[in-house]
This record gives sequence, structure tokens and C-alpha cells, in this order.
Amino acid sequence: MRLTILMLAFCLSSEVANAHPVAFKGSTGIMGYHSPFLTHNQINHSFEYWLAAGLHHFTRPNLGNNKFATVASVNILAKRWNENNLQANIYFNLGAGRSELSTEPETVGYGLVQFDIEDRDYYFLIKHLQLVSEEQLEFQHTVIRAGLAPYVEKFDGIHSWLILEFQHNEFLESQIVDDLTPFLRVFYRNLLFEIGQSFNGFTRFNYITHF
Repeated sequence: MRLTILMLAFCLSSEVANAHPVAFKGSTGIMGYHSPFLTHNQINHSFEYWLAAGLHHFTRPNLGNNKFATVASVNILAKRWNENNLQANIYFNLGAGRSELSTEPETVGYGLVQFDIEDRDYYFLIKHLQLVSEEQLEFQHTVIRAGLAPYVEKFDGIHSWLILEFQHNEFLESQIVDDLTPFLRVFYRNLLFEIGQSFNGFTRFNYITHF
């Protein structure tokens, strides 16, 4: 019984510790990723532990208010591994919407694949996202992150992580932004925020909550 409770606590805390596009059944997740050249805000509602629906809004703040995309998605947990002190997941998102991030307004398809693995001390995540119109790739975004916890806190305590993240962002007009960012992550119960400063001088702020 005690092991079951500990595993449940670990799984619930993992849903906040990582940006999972599908969380526990009946939950709603709100996430935001902010940088000077791109923001991505999303809301996901999980109908089952493996199935959610999402709404995403992308903007390019440095280019004015007319550079944005809005898409809806179906989010699927394709595979999960649960061990005594470890969890790993593979997710897929598929959807569609309207975008003018790089050109005039166009209908676009949206796709994401994500793998993450973590225990109480370490975690690793890799994901790739694309917005594709009928004729061309509008935007692609790749993230690779690795993190470690400087201490292990109880389930209801204040947790922190040190994270190093590589990002590759590519827009239609061949603008490519690659950078490396150290983050400090802090989360308490169902609230998480991250702040980081990349080696290229970009300040980033992320937040996640589930309820």
C-alpha cells in the first residue's frame, strides 16, 4: 500500500515537473513558454490518462502583433514506462489551425513528438514540433533538455531543478535561432516556473500548472 501511494505521488508530481501534453484523467494543464522571439501558450484537457485535447497560440513578439498562429490538437500518450523510482513517456500531438508566423494567413498542420524520462534526481527530454502548410514548412522547433535536482524534497515540499536546454528554431524566411540556456526550475504542488538566460542573451520564462 505504501509503495502504491509513493508511486501515485511520483506520477502526479511528474505531470508538473515535465511539460506533459497528457496528464491525469479529468485534469486541465496550462503552459507558457516565453522568449523575445517566440511565445507558445497552450491549454490541454485530459479525457483519459492517454488522451487529451489542446489549444495552442504562438506569437513572434519581435515582429509585431500580426505574426501568430493558433492551432487545436489531439494529444496522445503512446507509451509509458513506470518503474519503482522512474517514469518515461512518448507523446504525439496532431492538429491543425491558422498561421501567419512567416507569411500571409494559411491553414497549417501541427505535429509534435516528445520523449522524456526522469527519476527523483535526473531528467531528460527531447521534443520536435512543426507547423506545415500545404506547400511548405512554416516553422520547426527542437528542444533537448537535461536536468538534475540539487536535493530531493518530500512530495508536498518546494522542489528545484537545474536544467540545461538546447533549442533550434527555424522559420520560413530562413531565420534560424540556435541557443543554449541554463534554467532554474522551481515547483510546489501543481505550480511550476522556470527562468533562464541563454548564452546568446535571450531571457526565457516558462510556467506550467495542472488542476
